[in-house]
Amino acid sequence: MFPVLFTIANIPISSFGLFLAVGFLVGVFLIWRLSRAWDLNEEKILDLTLLTFLGGLIGARAYFVLENLSFFSQNLLGIILFNKFPGFSFWGAFLGGWLTLFYLAKRAKLDFWQLGDIATIGLLGGLVFSNLGCFLGGCNVGIISDSFLAVNMVGVLAKRFPVQVLESLLFLFILSSLWSKATRFHQNGKVLSLSLIYIGAIKLLTGNLKDVQGADTFLSAVLVILGVSIFYTVTRRNLFSDCKEFTEFTLKLFTDSLTRKRYLESLKKYWYNKKTALWWNLRNLKKNLQKINVKFSYKNNKLH
Repeated sequence: MFPVLFTIANIPISSFGLFLAVGFLVGVFLIWRLSRAWDLNEEKILDLTLLTFLGGLIGARAYFVLENLSFFSQNLLGIILFNKFPGFSFWGAFLGGWLTLFYLAKRAKLDFWQLGDIATIGLLGGLVFSNLGCFLGGCNVGIISDSFLAVNMVGVLAKRFPVQVLESLLFLFILSSLWSKATRFHQNGKVLSLSLIYIGAIKLLTGNLKDVQGADTFLSAVLVILGVSIFYTVTRRNLFSDCKEFTEFTLKLFTDSLTRKRYLESLKKYWYNKKTALWWNLRNLKKNLQKINVKFSYKNNKLH
């Protein structure tokens, strides 16, 4: 598509790099807003965010280098030359970022589950824009497709399905759904667990639409299992009881017309509320942006 958007003083500005930076800023903003909503120390939270992002960046590059070890073994300098030899791995970034956050939380004696809830919202915000940058830059291309949605991608033959855009839209939907949960009272770790489940499910859904899959299916399944494990650990709910209720509800949904009608009505109400909330936020976008200019104030809490 557009790997280079424009140049400044003969310096090319890549679409992926620009959208990655935008995604980082959006993620930082979302984390900052949550830290204020939870009455936490914004300065410490932002410091943790920067260090976690750095850990994720190193992990993303390291994983990509390991995946292409035969090439980089002959071009050692290319490991650090991102502009000449671009390439990052989502799974490397994910692993590096979370390991960094876990280490920092343990070292500072902070609640990892609480930090994880905040970090995962920022992660989703960053994924929305990084996937768009990936689409414009031509990375993680989709399979060859004859669909009307298929587009020409840089460096590959034939039209490809825009799987990056699909992932971006799905991440945006998940972000909007989890934001309301994150800003309200909940058990620490619940938002993190749901995010892991949703991200893993999205990766499983889109994995077959990518030209190169690698270990995506396995890692996505592990992510879902990990999210489910964390969910039932922090909420202390019973997995077998939930499975039983889900099975009974599914049977009623297909056999009982009244249950099916009520469920469809609830879906319509949910969709209407989401559209109304989105339209309201767009109308008040100017006011929301003005809230960014808020002076920092220290909070007397455990993260201070």
